Order: sequence, then structure tokens, then C-alpha cells
Amino acid sequence: MDEIIYTTPSEQLQKLKEQHLIIEDEAFATKALANFGYSNLIKSYREPYMFISDDKKIYRSGITFNRIYSLYFLDKTLRNAVMATMLDLEEYVKEAAANIISNDFGTHPEDYLKFRNYANKRKRKDRFSLAGVLKTMNNTLNTDKNPIHHYQETHGIVPPWILFKSVYFSTITNFIDQFKTAQKNKLVHKLYDLSDLKISEDAARLLMMDTLFTCQEYRNTAAHGGRIYNYNVHCTLHTEKIWGLDSNNTKSGFSQLLFLLDLLKYRKPYKYLQTILTDEVNRHCSHFPEDVTYLAQILNVDIERHHVVYISGRSKKYHNDPHCSGLANAREVLFEEAEKDGYLPCKRCCLYN
Repeated sequence: MDEIIYTTPSEQLQKLKEQHLIIEDEAFATKALANFGYSNLIKSYREPYMFISDDKKIYRSGITFNRIYSLYFLDKTLRNAVMATMLDLEEYVKEAAANIISNDFGTHPEDYLKFRNYANKRKRKDRFSLAGVLKTMNNTLNTDKNPIHHYQETHGIVPPWILFKSVYFSTITNFIDQFKTAQKNKLVHKLYDLSDLKISEDAARLLMMDTLFTCQEYRNTAAHGGRIYNYNVHCTLHTEKIWGLDSNNTKSGFSQLLFLLDLLKYRKPYKYLQTILTDEVNRHCSHFPEDVTYLAQILNVDIERHHVVYISGRSKKYHNDPHCSGLANAREVLFEEAEKDGYLPCKRCCLYN
């Protein structure tokens, strides 16, 4: 077994040079390695830019540290956006589910957490079985944290909309999967416009669960710092059963997540994530146009380069952040136009220079 030896950022930089990586700004590269770590920054994002020669990893001709850093920053921004999107969607789904459970079974835990109210589907892991989910729910009722503790002390009961706030998305997803058909159908109609989708309630129930499990997987990946831009979920999207399509003809990877979010009535998660993706891909590809084909394939999206930056009449600097310190009366221009007119990158918000 190979020994793992600690190296300093300066030593890591020297190793990168020996592997033919171009270091345009050594101070910037050293600081980036110190701040984010060699494993996070280099090992996780070097793959598209390397090849093996005599059992050694070598960077392709012309590859720069800034290019790898830019891909890292793209993925980090996507990861943060996925986390924010999933939290937003989680809140929406929990509230919708709580409304149905409250209406059908009441607001007292002894009523709405009765075993017989649910389907008891078989699960591979006990904690996601109906018994396991209900156990988790009942254990959560005993917490000393608010708002559950407040409701226990003040009202003597905890209604579903309060309990659901305090359990994990995975618990809620598996709880919804244990809903009987009547409750699932009600949730389906809250989440989707079936006349617009042109699918049956049976198909919509399957779509809903595939979407929730996909979102749960992306949320967990983002929460643990995993790569997002080239991630493929392990759960299955049952395209043939839902739409009668061959699964080989459907979206995959990040585009599949966007596709599923785009089907929901609640538009904010899709719009936010789509905007972040477009902005980040355009930013990266404006600096590194050679990556257009690679990112288009790995993200399974069409890329039209359109990188916007921000300038003002007060200086000859362009900015990626319209609210960058000192920037007043900012106006949008295309990145290419700003460069053509002699504007230089702001060192505060343009991270690759």
C-alpha cells in the first residue's frame, strides 16, 4: 500500500509544473491550493485535461492552472445552487404533503402517524420501511428543539407541517413513497399539471417519486461536496412507463435534473438552477472556448456563448459581480466587447486573472 505524504502548496505547485501544467500566476495558484486543497481543486477536476504517458499523468499541451480552477469554480457554484434549489423544493414538497396528511388524517401525531394509514411498501433498508420512517417521525417528536418543543409545550401536539420541517428530505421522500394511492394522487395534482404533461395519474405518481429520489440524491451529493457538473444519479427514471419512451432517448446527468424540475408547477427551482448553469457555463467557456464541446457533452446541454460582464464610467475594469465593491451605475456588456474596448478584469471578482 502506497504511503500518503503531506505536501505544502509550494510543493504541490512544483509537482504540477513537472506534469507540464502551465502556471500563469504562481501567487494566485499557491493561494488557491492553500485555500481549497489539492484534492478538491486538482484531483477532482484535472481528468478532462490529462493523459497517461509511461505510466505518468501529464497535462495536455496548453492546459493552465486557471482553466482547472475555473472548472472547479463552475462546479462549486453549481453545487451551491443545487443545495439552495433542493432546500427550496424540499420546503415546498413538505408543505404540500403536510396539507394532504392534515386534511385526510388530522393534526394529532397519534392520528396521522397510524401505521394503517399508509401502504407499507417493502424497502431494502429498514430505516426507509414504513415502520422505520414512522419510528423516525415519532423519535423526532421527542426533541427539545424548537419549533417542535414549543408546540409540545404550548399545544400538546405537533401538527404535520411542524414535524415535517424537522426531518430529513430522505425521510419525507420515503414517507411519501409509503402514501396510499389516494394521498399520492392528491400530492401529484399539487405538484403537476397533468393536462399539460398529458400523462395519467399512474404515470404521474411514478414521475413524482423518480423526481423526489433524483432530487434527494443530488441534494446529498451537494451536501457532501461531491462533483455536480458530471454527476449521474443511481436511481432510475422510468421513462418508458411514464411516457412510453425508450430510456436511451432521454436526458441524463445534470440535464435530467433540470428536465424533471421543469415539469413541476412550482417554477422557481428550475428557473434558478437553469440561470446559474447558463451563467457559469458561459463564463467558463468565454475564458476557455476549447471546453465548449466537453461541457456540452457532459452536461447534455446546448451551449451558446454569451458571457455578460459589468462596467461603469469610473474605471477601465470589467466585473463578474454587478455589486462588486466600488462599482456604481453598472451596465451590462458582452465580455468580448469589454475586452475589445480595453477593459481589464477586476482582481476582486474576476478570479481567473
